This record gives sequence, C-alpha cells and structure tokens, in this order.
Amino acid sequence: MVRTMTLLAVLGLSLSLGCPAKESSSPAPATKAAPESKSVESTEEPAGPGLKRLSVNLRQSRAWRLPPAAFRFTYPAKADLSLAKAGRRNPYYALVELYRGKKISESVSISHVDLRGGPAAKWDLLAGVVMKRLQTAMQRQVPGMKIVSSGKASFGGKDVYQFRSEFEITDTRMGDPGKYRALWVALLPGASSSSPNGASLTMTVRQGSGSEVSSWDDFATKGIMGQIWRSFEFAGAGGR
Repeated sequence: MVRTMTLLAVLGLSLSLGCPAKESSSPAPATKAAPESKSVESTEEPAGPGLKRLSVNLRQSRAWRLPPAAFRFTYPAKADLSLAKAGRRNPYYALVELYRGKKISESVSISHVDLRGGPAAKWDLLAGVVMKRLQTAMQRQVPGMKIVSSGKASFGGKDVYQFRSEFEITDTRMGDPGKYRALWVALLPGASSSSPNGASLTMTVRQGSGSEVSSWDDFATKGIMGQIWRSFEFAGAGGR
C-alpha cells in the first residue's frame, strides 16, 4: 500500500529555534513502514467507542532520538498508526493515516518543535523564519506546491503559527495521484506543562477521496485531523 502522506512527514526537518531546516539526505520510501519494535512499551489504549489514545512520554521520545516531549491525543481506531522506532533517527513521533480502499484519504504526522530549553515565548521571535525554511524544503520535495497562507492566525478557536498549502501528485512513485491540501500548525506547551518541547501537526487530505474534510475550517472539526486536534494535549506538571 502506497504511503502518500509520508512524503511530507519524513522530510527530516529540524524545527529547532534558530537552526536552519535540514532535509533528509534521501527521499522517503514509498512503501508502508514495518511496525515499531516492541522494545519500547506500547503507548496505545482504548479511549471509548471507535477511538484509541496514544500517550508519549519523555523517556519514549528520548529513545526515539527526538526532542523530549510529553503529550497525548485520541484518534479513530479505524486509522493506521505508525510510531517512531527506538534507537533510530526519526522525523516524527507518530503518523496517523486513513485509507479508503487502497488509496490514502487523510493523514496527520506529529513531529517536534524543539525549544532547546528556552521559553516558549522565544518561538514568537523565530517562528516566521523557521516556517519559511520548512516551506522551502517542502517545495523542493514537492515541486509545484503552493503556499496558500502563512503566519499566526486563528485555527479551531486558537491563535497558532500555521501555514496552508496545496499540491498535486501525478507520479505514482511519490504516492497516490490526486490533488492535496496540507495544513501545518505549531503547538507549544503551557507554563504548567512538564513537556520541555512543543509539537507540530501536518494534516493532509486528498481531495475527492471521500473525506469529510472539504474546507480549511473542516481540518479542525472533521476527519482524523479534527479528532487529533481537539484531543491533543501536553502532559501536566509532574508528567514524564
């Protein structure tokens, strides 16, 4: 089964404050990844009818060689979850995908916003530069990608740094052909959170795939992205 959304999720970009975005040295594989090694304890659990919950703690994120972060969210049980792998360099903590038939419909990748131990407020000073570098790297990976909007704006009732893009895939080696919309948002932990770093969500939908997500506003309320967005939260004080 082809993994179209991995195209955006595995760019291997550094979102560290003040650091240039770095592209991975090779393109993402087009085949579905193997399940995560059981050397890292399972972080999944039922979360109600038709839902599962993923919890990531500081120990697990360090084992994945990613900036330590602690958070959790719920997602539809019918979706596929891929986790980072212990002892390897990973571009994301988790990737959630929804297929309809054998073709991708929706995807959300959860990656990092590395605050390097600094205050979240510092992000305001550098977010524009970091997002521009990320956009440039994505456009090199996906020729013809159009940036629709970029900056700090309201999304799902919150003011967040975000950018919206549109692109088309015609080469089956890159994934399922079609027109796509992608929305990237940065999430930062509050003062009471034990998470030292933030997270980013890259939410992508293939248009005409049967997804409920048909407008930009739908990203916050419908599909797997709406469920993850509404339920995402960083660990509170004392979380590990």
